[in-house]
Amino acid sequence: MAFHIKSLIFFSVLIGCICVSQSDYLFNVCGSNGNYTNNSVYKTNLDKAFDNLLFAANTSNSGFYNASFGEESNRVYTLVLCRGDVQPDICRSCVKDSINMLKEQCPHQKEADEWYQECLLRYSNTSILNTLVTEPTRMHSGTVASDKAQFNQDLRDMLDNLKAQAIQQKFATAKQTTQDRTIYGLMQCTPDLSSTQCSNCLDKAIENIPTCCSGRTGGQVLKPSCRLRFEIGPFYDGTPSVDIQTPSAKQPPAGKLRTTFAYFWIDNAICNMFNFFYFLFFCSSWHR
Repeated sequence: MAFHIKSLIFFSVLIGCICVSQSDYLFNVCGSNGNYTNNSVYKTNLDKAFDNLLFAANTSNSGFYNASFGEESNRVYTLVLCRGDVQPDICRSCVKDSINMLKEQCPHQKEADEWYQECLLRYSNTSILNTLVTEPTRMHSGTVASDKAQFNQDLRDMLDNLKAQAIQQKFATAKQTTQDRTIYGLMQCTPDLSSTQCSNCLDKAIENIPTCCSGRTGGQVLKPSCRLRFEIGPFYDGTPSVDIQTPSAKQPPAGKLRTTFAYFWIDNAICNMFNFFYFLFFCSSWHR
């Protein structure tokens, strides 16, 4: 009986660990730049390149790994980038999960891209390092905001501040608090890009927001070279790189403020004049 209880506990813990280690899959795109067969040299080189990626992830905590293997037309280029706020063990798990998933989803394509919440995996038969790639794009959006115009303005303000930090560090998070809401944001570029390339990629991602996420309280734009995400609830680990405290622009226009003040001044002037004459009348009556 004791043995069965211990076995049950062991398997419960094991299942719990497996569930925790599973990465959060988003999208993949199988490329159209040629195919390979199971017994081909390209397939062998791809497997070896993936093995090198796994080895790099298991021996380094950098979160960005690349490997290539083979010669000429059979050479394979691979790249994996973990999100800048994830822990090394989560990164390693995502690298492993993404490789296994991509083998299943794109079993014969010579190039493919795959996104998880925790990492990005790419491979190709052409060099992908130090190269800006903004397509394909995958997008996802949340619920509609109650005040879409104001939300879009608040979001744009946050993204501008966030981008300035992200192009320097290649990864940045933000938290913007207004009197109406708090918006959390994240931007990341692959570290092999220059600041100019990163900026261009993030600009493209921001340009996609009206298509997928205008007036939405959350959204993601995923590209091979960069990613962007925003939510009204926290979703990243650690303190934000950029913490913005700004009230929403809900003050009346300046002209309206001046008009309101003018009416207030006139009302007070009339009231004071009335009180003055009433005082004179009262004094005159009392004197009599």
